[in-house]
Amino acid sequence: MKRELLDKYLNNRCSENELKQVLEWFENPDNQEEAREFFRMYWDNLKEDSSSSETDHNAILDEIHHRINLQKSENSPTRGVTLIKSSRWDLYLRHFRNAAAILLIPVLGLTFYYFSKYHSSRSEESISGISYNEVFSSVDAITKVLLPDSSVVWLNHSSSLRYPVEFDRKDRNVELIGEGYFEVASNPDKPFVVKVDNINVVAVGTTFNVMAYPEENKIETSLIEGRVEFHLTSGKKSSTVMEMKPEDLIIYTRDNGEVTRLTIKDDRYFAWKDGKLVFTAEPMSEVVKKLNRWFNADIEILDQRVEGLTLTATFINESLPQVLDLIAMVSPVKYTVSERDSTSDGTYTRREVTLSYRGE
Repeated sequence: MKRELLDKYLNNRCSENELKQVLEWFENPDNQEEAREFFRMYWDNLKEDSSSSETDHNAILDEIHHRINLQKSENSPTRGVTLIKSSRWDLYLRHFRNAAAILLIPVLGLTFYYFSKYHSSRSEESISGISYNEVFSSVDAITKVLLPDSSVVWLNHSSSLRYPVEFDRKDRNVELIGEGYFEVASNPDKPFVVKVDNINVVAVGTTFNVMAYPEENKIETSLIEGRVEFHLTSGKKSSTVMEMKPEDLIIYTRDNGEVTRLTIKDDRYFAWKDGKLVFTAEPMSEVVKKLNRWFNADIEILDQRVEGLTLTATFINESLPQVLDLIAMVSPVKYTVSERDSTSDGTYTRREVTLSYRGE
């Protein structure tokens, strides 16, 4: 690709044929490294604040692809699905606003892969004739879903929600895998039911959070406001186990069926919806699980003494290296981070991190 043509593209001066040529070039995975190099050169020519920190150009290009393809989601069959802007994107945008602002206008022809990397959806029709939508939130995104009854759901990283295109007359049933924050539209005549395994969380009009990742041995339901019933199901039968009130946390243990009620006084169980990671005296083993999901990393604890440590902290805009630096500052922990390898499709492997105990 000629530099002059890319310059015209960035300045929105391409003819229709030239724009088609640029878009086809972007679609070709073999051109990704050349594209990154071009943006590095473009960055060097931008007159930015000299105090700006070192920039990850690969991450910027990935984010640009991501933001471009969010516009393509307007043509998706799943209505009411948007992606929450990450605060980390806001940081990139401040440094790369000139290029990104121009890119977001004309580029609509990138491959669908880049869109599905962050969020995807599908529609299906069941045997009973009911049509369903299913929304998937990727490892790198928090996805906001508007349901047919105007209820709103936020899906955490690596989560999915299946729901009817139109709710029936009696109830509003949805199926969750992963974690979701629910703001349910009030309708006393039509209960709102979140189904997870053999658990039904039943609400009328309320705000609550459900954490039910398949790899976890527990299902957590925290109530922010309103009233929720926690049901156990067996076949078609459902029995009320507990009625929840605000500040209640119900923990269901999968392997033994034990149900525990706790009281929570902070937002650590649902702060993720606002882009925050909150830990309050959290065991390091649980911290690692959440960091792995949040940053799509592979963090391994090498020393049992590290597992016995706890962490109290709130992270908002920090990158994974910054989080690890802060953990090392406040606890006797040291870490090593491996380099990420690029793959044939232009993405990168998960970042591998090891944690070990730092002795005296």
